[in-house]
Amino acid sequence: MKAKLLDARQLSECLEKLIDKHESISIAVAWGHLIPVAKTLLRNKSKFESVIFGLDFSASDPDLIDLLVDVPNAFVAKNRPGCFHPKIYYFQTGRLAEAIIGSANFTRGGLGENFEANIYIRGNTDSTIFEEIRNQLTAYKKLRIRITNELAASYRLQAKAASRQLRAKNPVFPNERDKWNRLNSKIATMSWNDFSERARRDKHHDYSKRIELVRAIQTMFAKSGSFMDLSVAERKCVAGLLRGPEATEAKLEGYDWGWFGSMSRATVFLRAIERQELGIAKALDQIPKRGGVTRHQFEKYVDTFREALPARDPIGTATRLIAMKRPDLFVCVDGPNKKGLARALNFSPSTLSLDNYWDRIIEPVRQAPWYNSERPSGPDMELWDARVAMLDAIYYSP
Repeated sequence: MKAKLLDARQLSECLEKLIDKHESISIAVAWGHLIPVAKTLLRNKSKFESVIFGLDFSASDPDLIDLLVDVPNAFVAKNRPGCFHPKIYYFQTGRLAEAIIGSANFTRGGLGENFEANIYIRGNTDSTIFEEIRNQLTAYKKLRIRITNELAASYRLQAKAASRQLRAKNPVFPNERDKWNRLNSKIATMSWNDFSERARRDKHHDYSKRIELVRAIQTMFAKSGSFMDLSVAERKCVAGLLRGPEATEAKLEGYDWGWFGSMSRATVFLRAIERQELGIAKALDQIPKRGGVTRHQFEKYVDTFREALPARDPIGTATRLIAMKRPDLFVCVDGPNKKGLARALNFSPSTLSLDNYWDRIIEPVRQAPWYNSERPSGPDMELWDARVAMLDAIYYSP
């Protein structure tokens, strides 16, 4: 039995030789990148016994996953409690076995500039250590997911979205049917050009007037420290409740404030806005004016809103307010657009509630190419600033 300690660069050189040398290749690593050694590995894909990469935190390179599509005995590890975190490289030809086990992933850092420590061992295949390594690799069989074009394409979208997050989430796989369907839906895969064209088409309202309305409401929020600092008329504008003579008297005419979700039938909501219900302002103040909004902040908003305005499921009123405060992050869901949004996100409209709004709408939106596009210059700039709320322009149907 021969043993040797390898650092990252020594491991890279060793892997190049072992991949070309041996008849059978088995690898189980947490993450993989399309690095020079990967080209050697792909050139020897006919030797794969079992090569499995983890996708936890969407940290593996989509380019590498693309090249493993339909390769026999190439897999990714499905989601499960805990992180898929092994680093095992095992090679065998006849009775000769060589293995490397240590800290290094199949990544630029793991095989490059990182400080890594790996044990290289060589010996007879019937040695106890090699039997244990093979048993460990076999134990990962239950985690294997074959890499299809569909999986790779979806992973690429999810990885791109995850790259913008401080702590990326694990990608979703086809066996997680509901999440998979939403993350591969029309809304979640739409390009910016397609989104812009469809939003501007705005079949039932005037696109330019919509943008002006959002701009007017954003100006109201910009000048106030809190929703409570707005006048009653302004709060009604934000809430989609201001009408006719009252709008004229407040010099807020010229807009249909009910666009993006008219709440005119929500009489309890109307009374709460008119009597300056402090709880609603307290709820809306949970959502920051700028920057990201976390799931925790959203859930805190929902809890506070429900305390102020108890109802069976106030999804329309609650999402109207946050869509107007943060049109870049939220869309109001009410009767006229619910069916369209649900159809475009692959779920039944009757199952949508405030409790699952984040999972069913916000999560898929946050991975969408149109949502993650760079802020454009020119006429599309204001559309980008209101892009999530403007889903209403696409899916509204009276």
